[in-house]
Amino acid sequence: MSIREDMLNVYRNQYTGKIPLGIYSRYLPRSTVGREIRNLGMGIIDYFPVATMVGPPWHFYEGYLSEIKNSELLVKHTWQHGRRIERREWYTPVGTLSGEIEYDPAGAGSEHIRKHYISEPEDYKIISYLVENTVILSNEKNIIQRISDLGDDGVVLGRMDRNPYQKCLIELAGPEQFLVDLFTEPGIVIPLLDLINEKIDEQFEIAGNSEVPVIWQPDNVTTDMTPPDAFRKYCQPFYQKHSAEMKQAGKPYVVHMDGKLKVLQKEIAGSGFDVLESVSIPDMGGDVEITEVQSVLSDMVVVPNFPSNWAVLENNEIKHRLNKWMESFVPEKPVMLQFSEDIPRKEWQRVYSLVTEVVNSFNSGYSSQ
Repeated sequence: MSIREDMLNVYRNQYTGKIPLGIYSRYLPRSTVGREIRNLGMGIIDYFPVATMVGPPWHFYEGYLSEIKNSELLVKHTWQHGRRIERREWYTPVGTLSGEIEYDPAGAGSEHIRKHYISEPEDYKIISYLVENTVILSNEKNIIQRISDLGDDGVVLGRMDRNPYQKCLIELAGPEQFLVDLFTEPGIVIPLLDLINEKIDEQFEIAGNSEVPVIWQPDNVTTDMTPPDAFRKYCQPFYQKHSAEMKQAGKPYVVHMDGKLKVLQKEIAGSGFDVLESVSIPDMGGDVEITEVQSVLSDMVVVPNFPSNWAVLENNEIKHRLNKWMESFVPEKPVMLQFSEDIPRKEWQRVYSLVTEVVNSFNSGYSSQ
C-alpha cells in the first residue's frame, strides 16, 4: 500500500493499524535527504485552491488571486532591514484601501501581515465591495495536474478560504480591530461576513465537483480569539452546512485548528467535519492532549502536529517522547502524525530522518528506545 493510500485511509476514517507520517510540501526541502525520507515513507501533504480566493486574498500565489470587477490593484515593493515589504493598494468606486505583507527571506513560505486592510469602520464598505465583485473561478486543471505530478507520494488537498469569521480575524482586519468592531458595531461587520459566506458557497460548489480527494480549510482556530460563544454563532453553522455538502460529494473535510482547543471540544464535535488537523499539544502551546481530543471527538479523526520545539532535543529524548506519545493514542482509531509547522532549518535533516525511523519502527511493532 502506498503512502498516498495510507494517508487517504486516515482522512476517510479507515483504520489500518498504521500511523502514516506526512509533511506539508513547503516544509520539506528538495534534497538528497528529502528524497531518502520520502522513499522511507514520509508522505507529502500538498494543497492547492480548488477555486480562486475571495478577494482580497492574503496570498498572491498561483491560483489564489481572483479577478475583482471594477477595481484596480497596485503592488509596490520596498526593503526594510533586509526584509521585503509588499504594499497592496486597491482602488474602487467606493474608496481606496491598502495592506502590507512582510516577507522573511529565511522562512519557508513565511509572509506576515504587517498592516491589515481594515483599520477603521469605513474600510468595511470597501472590503465589502471587493468581496461582492470577486469572480470565483475553478482551478480544476491545476488540481488535476498536481494530483498527477504527486502520484503515490502523497495527497493533494483542495484548499478553501478560511471561514468568514476567521478570514476577517486573521487576514482582513486582525483580532483587535475585528473583535472590537464585531461586538461594538456589528451592523458594519455582519454584512461583510454574509458576503464572504456567499462567495465561499461558490468555492464549495466547485469543490464538490472537483477531482481533488480531500477538502482542506486552514482556519487556525484558537479559543483565545474564537471563544465558544463566537464559535457556536459564527463557525459551527458554517462547518455544519459545508460538512453536509462534502459528505454528499464523498470528500473528507479537514479543518486546521492549531491553537488552544480544550474548551471548544464540544463545539468542534458538533461541527460535522471529518478531520481535525494540526492539533497542538501543551508542549507547543496547545492546551489539550491528543488522547483526550480523540476520546471527546469520537466520530472525528484527529491529526496531531509534531511539536516543533522537540526539534532541539537530543535524539534519544525525541525517540522516547515520540514513542510514548504514539503509545498514548486511542487504540484502533485512525491517526496520522504530520509536520504542519516549520522547525529550525539547521535541524530538519536530523529530525525528519529520526522521526521517520521511529514511526516506521513503531508501525512494525517495535518501539525504539
